[in-house]
Amino acid sequence: MPTQRKVETVKELTDRLSRAQLVVVADYRGNGRGMSVADMTELRRKLREHGGEVVVAKNTLLKIAANHTGREALDPLLAGPTAVTFAYDDVSKVAKALLDYLKSGNKSFTVRGALLGKTLLPADALEQVTKLPSREQALAQVVGGIAAPVSGVVGVLNAAISNVLYVLQARIDQLQPQGEAA
Repeated sequence: MPTQRKVETVKELTDRLSRAQLVVVADYRGNGRGMSVADMTELRRKLREHGGEVVVAKNTLLKIAANHTGREALDPLLAGPTAVTFAYDDVSKVAKALLDYLKSGNKSFTVRGALLGKTLLPADALEQVTKLPSREQALAQVVGGIAAPVSGVVGVLNAAISNVLYVLQARIDQLQPQGEAA
């Protein structure tokens, strides 16, 4: 029978997994000695600045939460000491912050792989995730893509109306006797 604490942990992990766009699974004891509290605090601070978070969790509880959210693809990554990074909004910024931390020389945090949406990515694919457009850039591209055809339609309609007005004005000019003003 699961304890109340385990039930709550699974509930929290399920919530995080369901909201996350990117989930990065890592070993936090990569060199055998593990991360210091100061190192983990620094990593958490850097990720929080970009809307991400990292938690240490038991693999069995993570597997249950992954099954509840339809993200069973995480299962092969869940072995040994596990830290999970969640990116909720800006996937590329969180991935970049994580890569910057890894490049700073901390050898005790090693990425096993990631889940982008429901697609399993190998550890070395995190670099490509940093090249994805930010949320603001993606929204700007979508709005630009929608606005371009709309402005084209407006231009065509404006030209058609102008042409009709020119024809009407020319006809008015033809019908008016010389010397009279409209």
